[in-house]
Amino acid sequence: MLLLTGKNKKGGLKLTESENTQNPQAEAPAVDANAVDIPAVNTPATDTPAVEVPVPAEQKEEPVVEQQTKQDNAPPKVFPKLPERELKEKINLLRQQVEQKERELKTIFKDISLHGQGGDELKVKRDGLNAKVKEQSAKASELRKKRDEINARIAELKSQRDQLRMKGKEFGEKIGGLKKTRDELNLTARGRVETLEKAYAEELNTFLTADIPLELEINIFNRLTELSQRYEATKKANEIHSEITEEYSKGKEIYTDMDSLHAQIQALAQESQKYHEEMIALYKEIDALRKEADSYHSQLSEKYKGINPLRKKIGALKAEIPKLRDELGVYLEQMKDVQLTKDEQKNMGKRELAKEKFKKDGRLSLEDFRLLVENEDIKL
Repeated sequence: MLLLTGKNKKGGLKLTESENTQNPQAEAPAVDANAVDIPAVNTPATDTPAVEVPVPAEQKEEPVVEQQTKQDNAPPKVFPKLPERELKEKINLLRQQVEQKERELKTIFKDISLHGQGGDELKVKRDGLNAKVKEQSAKASELRKKRDEINARIAELKSQRDQLRMKGKEFGEKIGGLKKTRDELNLTARGRVETLEKAYAEELNTFLTADIPLELEINIFNRLTELSQRYEATKKANEIHSEITEEYSKGKEIYTDMDSLHAQIQALAQESQKYHEEMIALYKEIDALRKEADSYHSQLSEKYKGINPLRKKIGALKAEIPKLRDELGVYLEQMKDVQLTKDEQKNMGKRELAKEKFKKDGRLSLEDFRLLVENEDIKL
């Protein structure tokens, strides 16, 4: 307890502390049990665990920014002034709603985390298989390219072989004609050149030297004519036979070349078949890899189907919670004004009592003294 005992040297009041001075805390006003605890208006939102939500490449992000822009351009909402009782109920209700929304948000993040478990592993498996498919497809394409190049070479060799076959056919037809002519001449000749020459010489000698009757001479002349014709036919047949032999030699070269081309075609065909079989085996493996990759992708898509609705809920909650906090902030400010008014009223009552005490006996508590000094009822 402070006592005003007189004036100091400057003319101000002199303060002395009474021996019964009590603890200032004992003089503090009692706290109203119904008073609402008023936190700072800009209280940050409860931290929520960061969860990486996988988003498929095909999915588009929701136009949240555009919605926020529209909300920003909207006129500010006006909240009514409420009496203290309703104000307390409203604040408690808003706090409960904020806490509930934040709990829902945490629960959704946990659900997303649960849904997303194994998603990275599925992605790794799928992408690994797709990479292998790409690698194997490149190998298969290379095998296809080699096979097609060989097949093109085979087609070229077959074309050359067909050309030789046409030439061979022409030689065959020519030789066939020559053989027919030779055989006809041989039928006419009915003997070898040497035999016919000898027979012709003997008949000619008899015809020239022998003394024979006219009838026999006519017969010998006719035989000489026949032998001459047969001899010419034999000579012509021999010439054609020589030509046939020459054509056979040329034809043999053609068929030798054809056999060589055929051997090359067969060797290339085997090589082409080898590449073709390897390529088919690779494509079968690629199909199996793709099916497995598609299976992992389907599982991943199923996870996305479970996550996407949760992501929409997150967007809704994140848009709703700030509105509730803004509304809560407005009503907390109202409550703060109500509390300040009540405090002022309490202080006014205490001030009047302190004035009366001061006028009566000049004995004041520290709290009373502070009130009077703050309100300039006492000038130091």
